[in-house]
Amino acid sequence: MSGSGGGGYVPPQRAKFNCETSQIITNLSSIDLIVLKKLFVGNILEIEIGKNEALIALNADGEIIGSVVHPSTTDIIECIKMGNHYQAEIIEINYPVCKVKVKSI
Repeated sequence: MSGSGGGGYVPPQRAKFNCETSQIITNLSSIDLIVLKKLFVGNILEIEIGKNEALIALNADGEIIGSVVHPSTTDIIECIKMGNHYQAEIIEINYPVCKVKVKSI
């Protein structure tokens, strides 16, 4: 049989998250649709650690829009605990989906 080398598949290793330079693009989860209606592309959201160690996005009024769920979420939480600050820019709203770019500030 051609192509069977007998070696197991090793998935590629995820790149190490850098607290200062890494950024992620993701859709917010558990969106509050009432708060989302107040927002526009280009709005900046604050990123904080919420209850149960969830990473949450808040608008300028301190209202929670939703949570950030991404393979790097745990890394961002650790970076925040070390003193880094993050914000998310809304890059797309396709109601009820809100896509953001999360980066260090």
